[in-house]
Amino acid sequence: MNINATVAGQIIFINFLVMLYLTLKFAKGKFDNLPLVGFYTFLLSFIFFPASWLYCWYWSKKKPEVASEL
Repeated sequence: MNINATVAGQIIFINFLVMLYLTLKFAKGKFDNLPLVGFYTFLLSFIFFPASWLYCWYWSKKKPEVASEL
């Protein structure tokens, strides 16, 4: 089996797009700063892509925070 850099790059990029979409979808009602969540997903996808899976899982399991009124 011959694996070249082009195929590996395409796989990492497709993984990035899927993880970005899913992570932002899960974090939408739970966090106000969505660009920061997207930036972290970008970093995790390109540095060590399995970490982006864990980050997406974290946002899928996180409960929405209820604003407390004083």
